[in-house]
Amino acid sequence: MSAGVNDDRVGEELVLLAAYLLSSGRGLLEEPAAYGPLRCLDAARRVLSLRSRIGVPDSPELTDLRARMDDVMCGAMADRELDVLLDDLCDRLAAALEEPGAVSA
Repeated sequence: MSAGVNDDRVGEELVLLAAYLLSSGRGLLEEPAAYGPLRCLDAARRVLSLRSRIGVPDSPELTDLRARMDDVMCGAMADRELDVLLDDLCDRLAAALEEPGAVSA
């Protein structure tokens, strides 16, 4: 990533993410309980999107995971088994993190 505009944009995205997380926390005090897991899923999706936009290469597993998250958050809000969905997403992220070079030790 080059300095300057990109750094400013990343900084802006991080502040917006912090605002989203804080306002979500506040909203959860009065919103239906089912909103919490979806807000966490959306925050994870935003983090992976930001990671990609700053130029960190994605593995095919992370690309697929983010696409699935996009489908869930941007698609129709149909009845779904949220626990099963989140278990699947957690398993897929764990598998991606176990790939060689996914994270530095």
